[in-house]
Amino acid sequence: MKQTTKQDGQGLVEYALILVLVAVVVMAILTVLGPQVGNVFSRVVSGLGGVTTNNNGGGGGNGNPSEATVTAVTAWRADGTTDVVVTVSVSASTNVTVEDSQSGKSTSVSCNPDCTVTLPAVGPDPGSVTATADGGSSMAASYPAQN
Repeated sequence: MKQTTKQDGQGLVEYALILVLVAVVVMAILTVLGPQVGNVFSRVVSGLGGVTTNNNGGGGGNGNPSEATVTAVTAWRADGTTDVVVTVSVSASTNVTVEDSQSGKSTSVSCNPDCTVTLPAVGPDPGSVTATADGGSSMAASYPAQN
């Protein structure tokens, strides 16, 4: 008769290691693809008529312009034109540069704590604008196609 020893728990350890590996892979994929998925979601919401923002900055400022952050951005079409109106909110008084993805046009404006800027004749297609504060914080918002 041949005797064998039981290896109780070995299968459980192997399953646990597989689950840990899967969790690490999923976290890595979400870290890499998360911003792109957020941008797609923002474009879908914007296309449905909503306004959403994509925060690439964040945090709070303590009144120092170099630490000011962009806290909100909204963009919409001016009625019957190819102009885009952008409203920006910041955490502290600072200069903000607003750039359009469709036309490449940009303009700078002083915000304390809110400002509005119109980008003229950006084109009829949907697009997005990015507002960047002097400290480097930025945020983007999408706008729909011209009606």
